[in-house]
Amino acid sequence: MPIEQAHTETNIRIMLLDPHGEFLNWSSALKKTDRQWQVFCFDDPEALISRLEISHCDAIMISSSTKDYIEINVLRRVQETYPDILRFQLGSKLETPKESIQKLELTHRIFPNPADVYSIAQTIEYLFKVTRLISRPSLIHFISQQSKLPAAPSVFNKLTQALGSDTTDARKIAEIVEQDPALSAKIIQLVNSSFFGLPRQISHISEAVSIIGTRMLRGLALSSQTSSTYPPHKNWKYFSFEKVNYRSLLVARLAREICQDAGADKGITEQAFLGGLLHGIGILIMASKDPAAYLKVLQYAVKEEKPIHSAERKITGVYHGEVGAALMALWNIPSLTVEAILFHPIPHLSADQSFQPLTAVHVADALIPPVWHQKTAKMNSQLSQAYLERIGQLGNLHRWKLMAYDYKLLMQSS
Repeated sequence: MPIEQAHTETNIRIMLLDPHGEFLNWSSALKKTDRQWQVFCFDDPEALISRLEISHCDAIMISSSTKDYIEINVLRRVQETYPDILRFQLGSKLETPKESIQKLELTHRIFPNPADVYSIAQTIEYLFKVTRLISRPSLIHFISQQSKLPAAPSVFNKLTQALGSDTTDARKIAEIVEQDPALSAKIIQLVNSSFFGLPRQISHISEAVSIIGTRMLRGLALSSQTSSTYPPHKNWKYFSFEKVNYRSLLVARLAREICQDAGADKGITEQAFLGGLLHGIGILIMASKDPAAYLKVLQYAVKEEKPIHSAERKITGVYHGEVGAALMALWNIPSLTVEAILFHPIPHLSADQSFQPLTAVHVADALIPPVWHQKTAKMNSQLSQAYLERIGQLGNLHRWKLMAYDYKLLMQSS
């Protein structure tokens, strides 16, 4: 599943919202990189939105000088109405932690250094390749059910809206969660498990919400929806779907700790947690949709001593990272989370040169024992020290291994 970097994308159309004319020369600088892309500048957000209704566009960029509430509004409207359009912020500015997290979730990338036009163009090209990879028709057909694409869970969308509100409290969050009885039961079960190790039983959703946190609830809503859409086959016995989900919770928690140890900001940390929670969803989808084929995957991995992702592609033509990423992209999950799901077993294919949610998810998945393994075949990622060295994080690995010890114990005792 190569992500080629050897050639440039052509005929890309970008709409730039630049209210104060800061980047009038940006398209000229772009042409100096030998990219003949079209850049259309707007000083009014409604004019940009109106143009989108009548004219094709591949990406939008929003100048950091745009007022925060306008910027977030435009990004959200484009995400909801035109989810295939890439979304970027050009430049950086002082923001509250809440604004920063929202921007990171609503954009594909934030470019703090607009003058580095060559690197920006390379990143945009890379993201176009990623988008094409996870939206190809054969993959979308694979995740469909009875020729229909699964709908995003309404609870997730409502929780996302609640996170963007200034008036949301635990009581309102609990009311949203209680609309989904299956999710409510799962949350009560989780908060009373050894995962949290609380000294007393919790019976009220509102109390569970305050313990778990809204962002973890969003991930659980996605996981719960996926589990109900793609249940285990009645004859499946090779690994437990429930145990895969429990392990994903451990991966998410360790990924969050790794981010904190690395000094990542809160937005990166939150997306790493979500990526860890969802990284194995593609395995459950594949084993649910065609258990016979997935048994062949496991058998091939053992016989040929191949990693699971290689065996999956050999037998089915797709692998679990791209299956999970395709579904999450359809549900408008943040871009960095989608990339963490997509590349967690093969991080060297990512073009990023710095610590990202992918880094934390890859390491956490590699360090926590897998649900299934036979001989040399294992269902988790195999640690890529070359990737960690490339992004300058290999020196931290010894600490991360120590941090993983308790999670290994929890996994072994589950």
